[in-house]
Amino acid sequence: MRRQELRELRLLQKEEHRNQTQLNSKHQMQLEQMLKRFEQEMNTKKKFFDTELENLERQQKQQIEKMEQDHTMRRREEGKRIRAEQEREHAKFQEQLKQRKKEVKSDIEKLPRQQRKGTMKVKMEELTQKKQVLEQEFLAKQSEDLEQAMNNITAQNRKEICDKERECLSKKQQLMRDREAVIWELEEHHLQEKHQLIKQQLKDQYFLQRHELLRKHEKEREQMQRYNQRMIEQLKIRQQQERGRLPKIQRSEGKTRMAIYKKSLHINSSASASEQREKIKQFAQQEEKRQKAERSQQQQKHDMQMKDMIAQCESNMNELQQLQNEKCHLLVEHETQKLKALDENHNLNLKEWRDKLRPRKKALEDELNQKKRDQETFFRLGEEATGQTPASPNKPAKFVPFSSAESS
Repeated sequence: MRRQELRELRLLQKEEHRNQTQLNSKHQMQLEQMLKRFEQEMNTKKKFFDTELENLERQQKQQIEKMEQDHTMRRREEGKRIRAEQEREHAKFQEQLKQRKKEVKSDIEKLPRQQRKGTMKVKMEELTQKKQVLEQEFLAKQSEDLEQAMNNITAQNRKEICDKERECLSKKQQLMRDREAVIWELEEHHLQEKHQLIKQQLKDQYFLQRHELLRKHEKEREQMQRYNQRMIEQLKIRQQQERGRLPKIQRSEGKTRMAIYKKSLHINSSASASEQREKIKQFAQQEEKRQKAERSQQQQKHDMQMKDMIAQCESNMNELQQLQNEKCHLLVEHETQKLKALDENHNLNLKEWRDKLRPRKKALEDELNQKKRDQETFFRLGEEATGQTPASPNKPAKFVPFSSAESS
């Protein structure tokens, strides 16, 4: 019977080990799947924002290139318009000079004939010199006006492109802020979700332990009940054997005692035969009472033994139940402590993550502000540089000084 009980316990332990192994495998698979899903979610978010950044940069590049093309066309058209206007003004200016020459000739022709030749020569030389000076001044003024107009257009174009660059950088940086904010939010969500999974897995572990413990306790109670039943059955058998032996012993002892009494009576007594028979009869009655008392005493003894045995069995069962209750209580306490420690550790990890998040946010803002300062520095240097205008910090400016080729 003891071998059978040990075998049952070993089978129970083997099944418990198998269930625990299966649960551990399930938990490991859950954790791996969760971490894989976390990585996929993070990669998806990063890919989305990386794509948005690429699209924004590509759109920015296209917009800047179109603006540069429009500006080049605008310079060319404006240059043509100004040159055409200046040519008309120059022709008008030459016409004025011709008219002045005619007026001078007309004034000279009004002079006496002997004065005309000398005066004509002097006046024409003066007029020629004055014409050259005026025409040089006129052309210089036109060239200056043309250069100033082109510089104004270039400055306006530069301003428009710089504003567009600032706008694009602002959009790009806001997208980077949104990207990091989503990543940080996802990191925190992942920490919370991982904690909840580990917490649930811990609860599953203790649920399995409680289940296995209750099965073990049930098996122990069954074995205890069988043990108590065996003890009671053994006591019943032993008492039955004692009750079966007692009549034989009493008959044997009764015969012996009767024989001894008769012999003693025959030796020591001087009574008559009828008196001896009466004494023997009385002795037999007394012996019957003694045997009856002995049987009654044996029954009381058996009843007391059975009562003690039942009390012992109940005590065994109560003691086992108390021990099992203590084990269940300790398991519940251990689970509570583990869950509390797990929550405290999670709160600590979350606090550390949030503490590290603040410098990460500051580093991001410092980087973005530095890029803004670098951009403004690039624009300022571009404005100060000669022959180059700032179009983008990553490429040379496409603006070039106005030349005669632009009018073709």
